[in-house]
Amino acid sequence: MMKECPNCHAEMGANVNFCTNCGTDLRQVAVSEEKPAPAAPEPKAAPVQEAEVKAESQASGQAKNVLSSGQAKNVLSTYWQWLLHAWKKPAEAVAAEKWYGLTTLILEDLLFILAGLTGMNKLASSLITKYPYFSSVITELKSSFSSYVIISVVLGQVVVLAINYFAMKRFAKSEFDFLGYLNRYAHLSAYSLILNVLFWLFALTGSLVLQEIALGMTAVVGFLALIYVLLEEKAEKIDQMQFALVISIIVLIIVMIVVNMFFKEFVSKIASVTNQEINSLLGNSY
Repeated sequence: MMKECPNCHAEMGANVNFCTNCGTDLRQVAVSEEKPAPAAPEPKAAPVQEAEVKAESQASGQAKNVLSSGQAKNVLSTYWQWLLHAWKKPAEAVAAEKWYGLTTLILEDLLFILAGLTGMNKLASSLITKYPYFSSVITELKSSFSSYVIISVVLGQVVVLAINYFAMKRFAKSEFDFLGYLNRYAHLSAYSLILNVLFWLFALTGSLVLQEIALGMTAVVGFLALIYVLLEEKAEKIDQMQFALVISIIVLIIVMIVVNMFFKEFVSKIASVTNQEINSLLGNSY
């Protein structure tokens, strides 16, 4: 039994007449049953501090970044070792990721296009200096030539490699898939990567002779790689040498067609631009 002080709400015993907390008279306060003590709250786990959560999150992110960076370095290192092996022993087959060959060929094409465009810019600048009256003609021809170079290089290489691969699958029953074939071809022709770098450096110097040498050597390396891949495969119902010879002739014909189309379009463009310039000069003279 207990009393509750009406003034301060302190709980007193049933026999207490005055509140021991505030002194209020409790003689007229009714006695009530004692309230059960509230259950003690269950202890809660100590909350993790926000700073600790943030620190753990940052540490996790840094670990992922380090892991990604480490993986990228490992991939590049492995690819670089593959390239070194290709330069040291191009004919020796070696295991490789499927993207090595395609990546190498794309790099070769980009360097070749960069070298061609650089050489064309150098030549155009030299011609404009010598013949300033034809600067507009030279500039327009340079733009056309740049487009033809990019289209010819990409189209020519895709068509040649596709025909070579089709011939291997059709007549030699090659076990290579297309990416595996590109790996083998790129490993054999990896010198083209170095030659295209030289081609670009020679283009920067403006030396046409050195550019022609680098360009010719690149073509030879690529052609030899095509022949070597064919000779590695055992042709059915046809002599191995005859097989390589037939495919080589087909490839040369395709290259000649692409080059011929390129020069025809370029010569046509030269004639068109020249006629426009002559007509413009004649119109101005009148």
